[in-house]
Amino acid sequence: IAMESIKEYGFNDYSQNNEDGIIAECIRRIRPKLGTAIEFGGADGYFCSNTAALRDLGWTVFMYDLKEVPGLVEAKMITPENVNELPECSVLSIDVDGTDYEIWQAYKGEPDIVIIEINSSLPPLVEYVSTDKGSSFISMCSLAVEKGYFLLCHTGNCIFIKNKWHKLFDDMDLNFNTAWL
Repeated sequence: IAMESIKEYGFNDYSQNNEDGIIAECIRRIRPKLGTAIEFGGADGYFCSNTAALRDLGWTVFMYDLKEVPGLVEAKMITPENVNELPECSVLSIDVDGTDYEIWQAYKGEPDIVIIEINSSLPPLVEYVSTDKGSSFISMCSLAVEKGYFLLCHTGNCIFIKNKWHKLFDDMDLNFNTAWL
């Protein structure tokens, strides 16, 4: 049996690097019913969003950014100190350009899927965590392992899946976990 690659599922409706298609396939495998998604770094509610396509599918999507977009994005700075005040979710997307690592580290929820920005300009296998320059690939992967997640792929964002769902992705060629898509 030929192994599939998650890359085959990628497409963009609103996302930047094929996350819409990858997330849709993950949701199809994990939970085909509607759910809740949270995105920090919602910008205008659509452009470069990892969760706007879920809204189009009937999901409840909470988006936060520094500037409000009425009906789409709530003005709120998400920090490690307030992240646990947010509702529970199945999909969590973190893109705050700096403290992404610290926010996820502080978050007590256990979403099925976490999409999180890393600093892709850093050497991927060098440990690096910075509140102003973001975190390296390996640092974020180490945090994911501590929190009980496996890396599905890297698109510029890392997409992690809760370990309990690993068997649903056994047909995927996940041997590229340290490679860049």
